[in-house]
Amino acid sequence: MSTVVAKFGGTSVANAAQIKKVAAIVRADERRRIVVVSAPGKRDRQDEKITDTLIACHALAARGRPFRDRFAPISDRFRELARQLGIGGDMDPWVDEVEDLIASGADQSAVVSRGEYLCAHMIARYLGFEFVDATEIIEFSDATTVDAAATDRRIAVRLNGNARYVIPGFYGGRTDGSVQLFTRGGSDISAALVARGIGAESYENWTDVSGLLSADPRIVDSPRPIAEVSYRRLREFAFLGAAVFHEEAVSPAASRSIPIVIRNTNAPDHPGTTIAAASESEPRITGVAGRDAIHLVSVERSGLGKDVEAAGAIGRAARDAGVALVHLGFGADSGTALVAATTTEALDAFLGAIPAAVGCDNVAPPEAVAMVGVVGENVARSAALMAAAVGALEAASIPVMGVTADYSPFSFFFVVPDERYAEATKALYGAAVSG
Repeated sequence: MSTVVAKFGGTSVANAAQIKKVAAIVRADERRRIVVVSAPGKRDRQDEKITDTLIACHALAARGRPFRDRFAPISDRFRELARQLGIGGDMDPWVDEVEDLIASGADQSAVVSRGEYLCAHMIARYLGFEFVDATEIIEFSDATTVDAAATDRRIAVRLNGNARYVIPGFYGGRTDGSVQLFTRGGSDISAALVARGIGAESYENWTDVSGLLSADPRIVDSPRPIAEVSYRRLREFAFLGAAVFHEEAVSPAASRSIPIVIRNTNAPDHPGTTIAAASESEPRITGVAGRDAIHLVSVERSGLGKDVEAAGAIGRAARDAGVALVHLGFGADSGTALVAATTTEALDAFLGAIPAAVGCDNVAPPEAVAMVGVVGENVARSAALMAAAVGALEAASIPVMGVTADYSPFSFFFVVPDERYAEATKALYGAAVSG
């Protein structure tokens, strides 16, 4: 029988009312045989994310300090959810197990993964599905790399296409059985890997929005909804900053031509956005997206652009400092790195490592910038569209600190002052999409 993998994000499992919506969605289509869940999301602004609470609990326990009072909100929340869902004390053994795990001195990854672990146990019991731990089916070869072939084999052995399962997202396992986390938002990747491994008919990603929009609705009024988008364009859109779907979750589904459908748990009849192979109905311009709070780091050294080792050296310096490189480009005697928001300590470590990495005397102080760009069919090859975009920024008196159009035919982006990010987004949307 055909199988649909349904992944539900944190807002979809934040409280009992939302979980009951999840159950209704799953039961409405018998093909929804595999459910992947995130940890319960914040119920209001005062709530602390469960993952952040678990990080704090681990830190206390690692220093030999009492952590149980810090853990109490998680314990109370899952026990109360179980009561509200009518599964009584079913969660008590699993909550107690997590508390004991923290007390035992388990490593941070094992502790931090327990929000998803507890949520999957709870929803499995509520739905009457079988719980399968992600460490059984998703295999990492190192701290950042999933062994795709081994994961496919594990899924084929462990999951029966006619049975029904709930699986925690956000983590998998090393070959020794230890827990390995994905990055934040990695539950999208977990579900995509399961969909590929089981050969799913489709992968539904249920969240709190009715699919993708062509711009951030917090910045642009009533942006055009996106009914269909290709795998390739979606990855570019996510790279630029569209935050609805994790870009690394696209490839596993695309490799088996499995459609991804982004849908709204609170509006289940809305068709949402379908991500699949390119189609003739896909509009030429997908949309405008970007990221603010980025650091622009400039490096100068004679002949730097011809040094084939320079990119790797800067990349390693970023990795070792714990910062995320967004983009890296070179001229004849200079290089520019865009670094995602990070801690001051990590940024200082990166800046301090660059001179030795590339053989320069010093590094210019980082500048606060944003990147904002356009995604669509061959947009980077369109002189008319580029001219319209530049003209829109000029008309809004927004300085352009950089422009990149050579890395993909499907997108280009500008670097602008961080404080002008929203204005630049509106200007580009007006030039590229709304007209």
